[in-house]
Amino acid sequence: MVEPVDDMIPFNGARRWLQPESGRGSGSDAAFFAARPDLVLVAKRAVRALGGGFVRYLDIAGTGVRRVTVDVPDTQRRVARLDIVDVEAPYGLTVRELQVATCAASGLGNQEIAEALGCTRRTVATHLEHVFAKTGATSRALVATLIAAEDAYVAPLPSPDLVLPGPLLAVLRGPVTAPRVAVRAPRPRPALLGAVYPANPSAGGDVVAMRRGAKLAVQELNARGGIAGRRVEHVTVAATSEGLLEAVTALTARGVDAIMLGNFPLPFARPAIAASAAAGAPVLHSMTGAVLSEDVRADPDGLGAVFQVCSTESAYVPGLLRTVRYLEDSGSFQPSRRRLAVLQRESTFDTGVFDRVQRQAAEAGWKLVFLESVPDHTASFSGLIRRLEQAEPDAVSLSIFPEPTLRAFLSTAGALREHTLVHAAWSPVAPGFTRRFGELSEGLVWSTLIGNVNSPVCDGFERRFRAAFGADPGLAAAAVHYDMVNVLAQAWSLVSRPWDFAAVQERLRSTSSFGVTGAHQFVGRGQHGLSYPDDTDDPTRGHPHLAYRISGGTNRRLVPPVLS
Repeated sequence: MVEPVDDMIPFNGARRWLQPESGRGSGSDAAFFAARPDLVLVAKRAVRALGGGFVRYLDIAGTGVRRVTVDVPDTQRRVARLDIVDVEAPYGLTVRELQVATCAASGLGNQEIAEALGCTRRTVATHLEHVFAKTGATSRALVATLIAAEDAYVAPLPSPDLVLPGPLLAVLRGPVTAPRVAVRAPRPRPALLGAVYPANPSAGGDVVAMRRGAKLAVQELNARGGIAGRRVEHVTVAATSEGLLEAVTALTARGVDAIMLGNFPLPFARPAIAASAAAGAPVLHSMTGAVLSEDVRADPDGLGAVFQVCSTESAYVPGLLRTVRYLEDSGSFQPSRRRLAVLQRESTFDTGVFDRVQRQAAEAGWKLVFLESVPDHTASFSGLIRRLEQAEPDAVSLSIFPEPTLRAFLSTAGALREHTLVHAAWSPVAPGFTRRFGELSEGLVWSTLIGNVNSPVCDGFERRFRAAFGADPGLAAAAVHYDMVNVLAQAWSLVSRPWDFAAVQERLRSTSSFGVTGAHQFVGRGQHGLSYPDDTDDPTRGHPHLAYRISGGTNRRLVPPVLS
């Protein structure tokens, strides 16, 4: 199921074609463009004729009216983008009246228009009367001014003798080898950012925080004038796991310039990410499944558009064992035999988990005594808890479970928790977690690979978030997606056009930034962000792996030390 959320932008039959200077182009609707080779030819002409500019006109081939925008960036990498959107004709003009107005605007007299359209002069005069009445124009010169202001010239051209703006003629009439012509400074098309977040109720409060964090970032960008004068339009969609692929397919068909994803189960995330990447637009996500970054590493050509904002959840066990050392040093926890148990969420389980965790435990001087895959939505843990107790672990690490699953475990593990440290990944970041879980959360140790860093940047973000939404942002989810928007906006600001996907991807790979959650660089294996100290010992190159213990209903940060 896919449903719109706030900020949804209508589809309007949008289609997109990208045409490089050499080679074949690609479109969001293969059947449509196969039937309209004339539009593909327009894109081919544009990439050779336009430099750093654009033209707009109305396509009247077939039924209805479509707005065609052809845009070419002012960069060495020559590529044209064609956007085609179903529209209502300006001023309520009919298709025939638009043709007459285009001819009149180009200087043709009534007899010349009649010959071009194959009708009588009387018919042309009648159409012109209608054009005057609908537009409020009192002269042919004013009609020409209005048609130019609305970019309402029509194609196919009614006559080869029309005198129209040079750039428009260059893309509509050719020849393909026409020299580059001067074009007006473009009125920036908004940068279109698509975002998909889970719709299912069990997704938890972090989903609301993510959406609000992204929304706040977009609002702030636009309040500052957008990106180089270009507004950011935010398309937000809620989708079930089963509807995720449909959602991203719809967004790519709309011609979005980038896609951001919330957290979805891997079996549904992988095909959706692949479909998004195939369209070329950058895909930024906050999921931590190691297989996602491994997919990108294994297929850099097919998945090079995919960027994982944080490290992978394989860092959670080393982070727990590092936290245990901190607790030992402080005297608040003393493991008797250093025995570790791990419960891995089924949707992120991979064949390398056992060897990886066993190695991580051994390196920290621990022994892995229990590792099982657990279905994401488990309602009863009675049997598993009995097996855990028999293994006699000193610490149990839980991967990222939905809140109902985590609640089911904690509700059953009361006796186990009396002598065993229980660690949860990510889930407690959601605003209001301790309130919802009450006594079940008391004493729980949890961590996140990325979250709010104590800094002036973070303090300011939290104040603005509370002012905007009247709610607490929580300790990670809102900040992560706030930062994701700003990381993307920085890349957009460094290129000529947000839809120049190759240029945007290169900027994402080559630049770094600092936000609410720390430093962002996509230089980890498979284009994932760096976690400190898991992936780098330099805190200025990554975001800190943060650990907390819940005491008295309050999240108390443990390690690493607070960054200033």
